[in-house]
Amino acid sequence: MKIIDAYWEKRNLGVAAKELVCEKCDSLLEIKEQMDRLEAEYMVIKIPSERTDLSEYAQKKGFYYIEDLIEVVHDLHEPVRTPLHQRLYDSVSYRKMDDEDVQQLYMEIRDGLFETDRISKDANFGKEKAAKRYVNWVEDMLSKGALPYVMVYKEESAGFIILQEKDKNTYISVLGGGYKRFQSSGLGIVQKEQEIVKMLGGKKVITHVSSNNPSQLRALILNGYLPKDVQHVFVKHGKKEK
Repeated sequence: MKIIDAYWEKRNLGVAAKELVCEKCDSLLEIKEQMDRLEAEYMVIKIPSERTDLSEYAQKKGFYYIEDLIEVVHDLHEPVRTPLHQRLYDSVSYRKMDDEDVQQLYMEIRDGLFETDRISKDANFGKEKAAKRYVNWVEDMLSKGALPYVMVYKEESAGFIILQEKDKNTYISVLGGGYKRFQSSGLGIVQKEQEIVKMLGGKKVITHVSSNNPSQLRALILNGYLPKDVQHVFVKHGKKEK
């Protein structure tokens, strides 16, 4: 069990926030006590999918379900692609982002790149605050050495990936997506992070996808990712601080 003071959400969303992250082995009594004590303007509880007892109690405490977070992993094997998938894959290249690429990414985010995000879908926050939160998150990641790459299709920037090194063998694909004007092009099924991680010397890549974004989950599976874990995410809005 982890209790996180998500202080950064004050900057992002204008509210004090706390998160309770439950583990599969946590005792029901201990988690109940922590749920009873949890108090903030915005509260998030993440519960392993197996722990239906904790999910039931969270709902009794007024938390409501907003998404599943699905962890998927890739061992960098070469997936079997259809001829169409292979043609699309071969048509996309990548390069390390420069400052101009980063600014374009911020514009794409502000234009609604992450409309399936739980913040965007929350009536208490909405798309504008969700975009601000993502821009701040990307800025923070880049300042700490995350690796940003832009996907290129016919000499145009078509999407992006941001990677973080977990250890010498494992990278986390923290954030990524296709830019809006390419979202009906079929390029959404192209995933290049496995190729990049292999180039960086890694042996495995991990990422997470929301159940609110089934098209991205499908793309990950088509590219050889396998599900590893599922967390149910519940949220609750508390009293506003004065």
